[in-house]
Amino acid sequence: MSTSQSSAPGSGPERRIALIKPSASEEQAGHAVQLFDSVLLVFKGTTRSSWVTTPVSAADIVVVHHSEPAANVARWRDEGKHIVVLSTDEERHPAGPRTLVYPFPAVKVLSMLEHVEAEMESAAPVPSPAPVEAPSPKARLVTPGADPWSFVEALRTLRTVSNASLWLMAKGPQGPLLWLRGDVACYYCDSATAGAIRSGTLHLSGLNLQKGTPPPGNLPARPGEELLWFAAYHASTSLAPWLNDESVYRLLRWPDFGRVRASEASERTAQIRLVAALGNGASTFGKLAAHAQTTSDAAARTLNSLSSCSLLETTQPSAAPPKVARTESSAPTPAGGLKQFLRNMRKHLRLGGLS
Repeated sequence: MSTSQSSAPGSGPERRIALIKPSASEEQAGHAVQLFDSVLLVFKGTTRSSWVTTPVSAADIVVVHHSEPAANVARWRDEGKHIVVLSTDEERHPAGPRTLVYPFPAVKVLSMLEHVEAEMESAAPVPSPAPVEAPSPKARLVTPGADPWSFVEALRTLRTVSNASLWLMAKGPQGPLLWLRGDVACYYCDSATAGAIRSGTLHLSGLNLQKGTPPPGNLPARPGEELLWFAAYHASTSLAPWLNDESVYRLLRWPDFGRVRASEASERTAQIRLVAALGNGASTFGKLAAHAQTTSDAAARTLNSLSSCSLLETTQPSAAPPKVARTESSAPTPAGGLKQFLRNMRKHLRLGGLS
């Protein structure tokens, strides 16, 4: 008599997965791999199988960017590994059973892994690779030297999953600096750290964001939207990877400027002008700075913060109808003008007179 496999989270088999660093210099390629890694961490312990990141030699599944050399992909397939592709070029590498197009929601990652896992269970077992050193149980969302958007991308992923029972801890060289609830509804830190986050002097993407324990009882709770706002505002003077110059942005609601008050008066003024301009009507990035009479850097930073806090609606511009070239007609203008011409046509077609 056979017994069915338990479906309790984490009670299934261990699945080994390798995340290959993109060979392309394209910034979004790195973002895509980091987002995939973030989803694995957020769902750790909640899925049927236990997904463990390992070196490629030990992996059952290999996650690559679409720019990965074909020879490498072919070699891993020959070794019996299952390949998942992360695409940052939907036109040339569209979504498919084994391809995710960045930016992808967390549910797409889980669906993809379930699909691959089903194929693994139905196929002949792959020979076990040579033993390797076990990875650290504390998987990281953000690593030192990460790109400036890695911390913000991690926060956005956490908000999407909204796991309030999860706690994460951000560590710097001197130890833990802040604690974050898994749904990003609140975070905890001392006043010095909060001031550094607000002023942008703390390099958030350089922190190690790890699965941890609840914060010490002596730290005050702070709203997660505040952390998202300042993390996005100070990440870059360029638009966030998920925004672009062509999109049209509409304000959904004003931010709480009491909570996200900028340190500099000039910054506060620019932010209020930009939000007010968006409140008056939707705008593209290119037009926003001119409407608000601010710099493009300030416009980009403010849009990044508004978008990260889900205060913007983003739409693609509607395609303008094609312009019909006007050509000069060589036919002579009928005597009496257009009205006489129409009267003659109606008479000819016996449609009655034109008053």
